[in-house]
Amino acid sequence: MHIAKNRRNFSESGMAHKPKLVLVVFCMAALMMNACSHESEEVADAIYSGGTIITIDDDNPAVEAIAVRNGWIIAAGDLEEIEQFSGAGTSRVDLEGQTMAPGFIDGHAHVAQFGLQAVGANLLSPPDGQVENIDDLVAELKNFADGPDVARTGWIFGTGYDDSILIEGRHPTRDDLDRVSTEVPVLASHISGHFSAVNSKALEVIGYTSETPDPEGGVIRRRPGSNEPNGVLEELASIPVLMAQLVPKTPEDAKYFMDRGLEMAKSYGYTTAQEGRAFAATHDMLAAYANEFGFDIDIVSYIDYSDTSPLQSDWYTPGYQNGYRVGGIKMTLDGSPQGRTAWRTEPYLIPPDGQQEGYLGYPAIPDDEVVAGIVDSAYANQWQLLVHANGDAAIDQFIEATRGAHEKYGEADRRNTLIHGQYIRMDQLDDLAELDITASLFPMHTFYWGDWHGEIIGQELAQRISPTRSALDRGLRVTSHSDAPVALPNLMRVVWATVNRTSRSNRVIGAQERLTPLEAMKAITIWSAEQHFEEDSKGTIEVGKRADLVILSDNPLTIEPERLNQIIVLETIKDGATVWKRD
Repeated sequence: MHIAKNRRNFSESGMAHKPKLVLVVFCMAALMMNACSHESEEVADAIYSGGTIITIDDDNPAVEAIAVRNGWIIAAGDLEEIEQFSGAGTSRVDLEGQTMAPGFIDGHAHVAQFGLQAVGANLLSPPDGQVENIDDLVAELKNFADGPDVARTGWIFGTGYDDSILIEGRHPTRDDLDRVSTEVPVLASHISGHFSAVNSKALEVIGYTSETPDPEGGVIRRRPGSNEPNGVLEELASIPVLMAQLVPKTPEDAKYFMDRGLEMAKSYGYTTAQEGRAFAATHDMLAAYANEFGFDIDIVSYIDYSDTSPLQSDWYTPGYQNGYRVGGIKMTLDGSPQGRTAWRTEPYLIPPDGQQEGYLGYPAIPDDEVVAGIVDSAYANQWQLLVHANGDAAIDQFIEATRGAHEKYGEADRRNTLIHGQYIRMDQLDDLAELDITASLFPMHTFYWGDWHGEIIGQELAQRISPTRSALDRGLRVTSHSDAPVALPNLMRVVWATVNRTSRSNRVIGAQERLTPLEAMKAITIWSAEQHFEEDSKGTIEVGKRADLVILSDNPLTIEPERLNQIIVLETIKDGATVWKRD
């Protein structure tokens, strides 16, 4: 059995190192001699037993019971041995044959936008939604328009449409969305988060006209034979619109959005969530919520390079304050591979509308010196750096800038992280290993867009998207993520995709890149904790770690791999307290 020796070694922040004095004892004999009597003084608040407990701790992979006190795990082992921690005030929790696992930690997501997904119209295609064509999309937006939540932002909006799945094979245009309303601005956010479609009223509100030039790193798509916007916005023509327009009108509305988003996250087992691109206004909103209400799960933000002032604040700390902290800096170098704005060294086989043969996508920051300066600043300030790069040309840009900073500043435990890396080459994985860069990959692409990748880059290259096995075999830190609200923040679906790599048409996309169920679970628990510098307090069910736990409907390590996506979260526990439970 594993028991805690000295609780005073832990800081309330949860970031201090766990004590080295973790004992493995045989307490039946010891209790007879009173050798363990000092341990029994620590009475558990709760003892969990009666089901399968998978710890993700290689040294102690499965236990019968755990004891929790003051939000920490104080013992894990055989039930008979855990009984010594029981007292008059101890709650006995029967798992009723269900499975307990460590709380989930997403390697990359945008938790500040979860509220938009939870509140707005669901424009996702099956199995996550019902939108299969543009008429369906219009109908979902009209349903939202008839509800009470339009007034909270003044916009009719929805998230998750996918032009590659829609029967029409295209984005909705202003003309399509004018069918929803001509008096209220309407916005449909693409599943990638890198595009949006708006109606004529929205173009008026935003100020986009035939005279508006495309911004650097973005495109305002035009009507054929005209400069008049057709309502489809790409990258930096779209993302700032989302940030500036879909804003709750009152503090009460802001809380409503945040509460709805957090409820969704907890329903999928999140005990730590990431805001993977926090602009200064995003940070201010999260910090205000933390100050006034406090988060009941942990939220860590990575601040967009455009304004790093939050990194100069008291929120930039290894410890959470009311459930919130700033973890580092975020840089975005290109766009969406399924949207064909990811920057490649080889042309897409099917250029998007308005582009010519030979189209490679495009960079978000064309100037290599600017990129190198951002990386240098992260190194100089010891800021952990998260970099969105999907295309291999963007990854080349990141590697080149990082290599220069690495040579200048030398080795250190920075845990800089590549986010997504869909089209990464094998030689680039070697570069990541050399530069000690974590690979947070996105194998859920194999389900949502595996078939589409085969069409736009070719079947051979499509087999290597999100190459998790190749990265792991090179010794890289590997995590897996949802990128929600790109899709629902369903981390068991992420595990399923990481293990099976099965597309919508039931084709296997890169069987050689599959992970085992245990590895896939590690990618959303202990390995993700390591990515966030939190492995000493999170990621496994282990003495001396926070009681961040989930109860699942089935055991992900023994269920048939193809059924992993059927596992549901029954309860989410943060610091020993239930924060969400299925009715």
